[in-house]
Amino acid sequence: MRWPRILAILVGSACAFGAGCRGVSIEKVRRGSRADVPAAGLPPPPLAGANLLDPDALLARADASHRAAVGAERASRDIAAGYELDALADASAALTAMKAEPGGRPDDPRMPAAWAVGRSALKGFLRDSSTGRVRLDEGWRADLAARGVSVAVARGGESTWDPGRFDEFRFADDYEVKRLDHQYRGDGLGVPLIGIRRFRLGELQSRRGEEKYLMPRQVYSVTAVLEPTPDGPPGAPAFRLALYDPLRVRRAESEAGPGPLATDLTTPLAYHFLKSALPILQEVGLLDPQWLERLAGLYMLHPYERSKIPVVFVHGLRSSPAAWLKVLNDLRGDPALRDRYQFWLFLYPTGTPFPYSAAKLRAALDELRSVVDPDHADAALDRSVLVGHSMGGLISKMMIVGSGDALWKLASHRPFEELRASDERREMLRKVFFFEPHPSVRRVIFIATPHRGSELGDQFIGRLADRLIRLPGSLRATYRALLLQNGPEFFTREIRSGLPTSIDELRPDSRLLRTLARLPARPGVAFHSIIGRKRLGVPVEESSDGVVPYASSHLDGAASERVVDGDHGCQDTPETIAEIRRIMRLHLDQFARESGAPRDAEVRRMRPAPVGASGPFPR
Repeated sequence: MRWPRILAILVGSACAFGAGCRGVSIEKVRRGSRADVPAAGLPPPPLAGANLLDPDALLARADASHRAAVGAERASRDIAAGYELDALADASAALTAMKAEPGGRPDDPRMPAAWAVGRSALKGFLRDSSTGRVRLDEGWRADLAARGVSVAVARGGESTWDPGRFDEFRFADDYEVKRLDHQYRGDGLGVPLIGIRRFRLGELQSRRGEEKYLMPRQVYSVTAVLEPTPDGPPGAPAFRLALYDPLRVRRAESEAGPGPLATDLTTPLAYHFLKSALPILQEVGLLDPQWLERLAGLYMLHPYERSKIPVVFVHGLRSSPAAWLKVLNDLRGDPALRDRYQFWLFLYPTGTPFPYSAAKLRAALDELRSVVDPDHADAALDRSVLVGHSMGGLISKMMIVGSGDALWKLASHRPFEELRASDERREMLRKVFFFEPHPSVRRVIFIATPHRGSELGDQFIGRLADRLIRLPGSLRATYRALLLQNGPEFFTREIRSGLPTSIDELRPDSRLLRTLARLPARPGVAFHSIIGRKRLGVPVEESSDGVVPYASSHLDGAASERVVDGDHGCQDTPETIAEIRRIMRLHLDQFARESGAPRDAEVRRMRPAPVGASGPFPR
């Protein structure tokens, strides 16, 4: 395919079906290099003779040691690293001394200064002690040991990461996230890091267990805490390194006692989506779905967490999971939601017929459950929530309805049992055309979903994209084989005229959409509609988001319907995010009532957050 020309046509057309990150970007912060500090020789040693019981003297010495490290770096990174360890030790001792003072306060106003110098010293030490990338692996620790520094790693438990899980670390404050409404960070002990793990393309199909549900390049929020410990070998400075998971823990254990953890939940998330191929994949997934097939699937943003309810986000046409960046940032920034939910993403090639993608999602939900909860002991997995935008809403709807033979009748007037096909192809078709509501899904949020189609498919850009879509070779081969083995007369006129693309299925006259609209949701499943209105002042019933009219998005029987100001990409507006949060709280409250358990006090206290609310989460 002539990719540069095709991409230019679609990107330049401002095709309204697409939804991306709405201008959010992440950039490396340009700072003066530490090596730029003039150094005629080595700087003087840090202040000596500080009173080990005086927090102010310890802080002064820690600051002097850190400044000495900055000056020494050009001459010797080893000496600079040693000064940084001195600064770390004194900053830790200062925190201990603050708490030991008569009338010591847990919120001593000098603590932020101690955290800051400790954070700067730790960041400098990790840079100076690493050759190239920061890895914190066995090789790094062995190199430190050869230089007389012992570093033990805290392992075990759900609150800390194993350094071996990561290929490299980057410092979160080396990056600036722009045009994102809210930034979720907190002050405290340690240095926030971006933990990165990569899988080569050749490894993707051979992955097993939970790793199969991690993205090819997975990014996590990490906070590193390094502090002196008396448990090292005699005569060598000894330290303990803990890599905390700030999504699971808000306080760190230290020699000075427990303290708040420095956190950055926003920068790693933005890095995950914006420093990846997802913006390009949304174009490839529409026009050349076969290329994306090997990457498509259900992905966890974080390792599986027992007793947390899954929320599965399903993007729309010409889109990717990056469309959910703002939504995920705000949901994970809410501690009450973060503590009760886990967030999963469904990536699929949007050019393929969406019932085929729905069958893939249905199978992926079953497969992931069989890996993380084979005994079906985790009741939270039976309370899943789906959030679908645009065509993703149609895929989500297919998780809560039963097909009977209604979909098969759109393809053939003959019984399915009479179809001649190989066992493999017959089974694939059975999964696409015949299904029951998925038992794990208890609530669906539809956002700008074209339940009755969209006129865009009949407009120029829709017809152009339809002509450019190249369906996967496996689907085209199956189609040709079925026609050859059964004869064209076995199938309906629509199937005989050609294999439909996703855009074909989104037209207002789509028989598939009319059939889906008649299928009722499973009893006990609640669904909600969020509908965009592009032009203010237009009556709701006559309004549109610019792509999907209100009449197409509206559903009778919805537990709630919210019309928000915005175009078709309204999934990440403040109004929409506030409504998603309200529904997620409602979901928690409902199951508290059904189980007869006391309602979670934190959930009961919550009220809908005002639009634009921000700030660090409570500690």
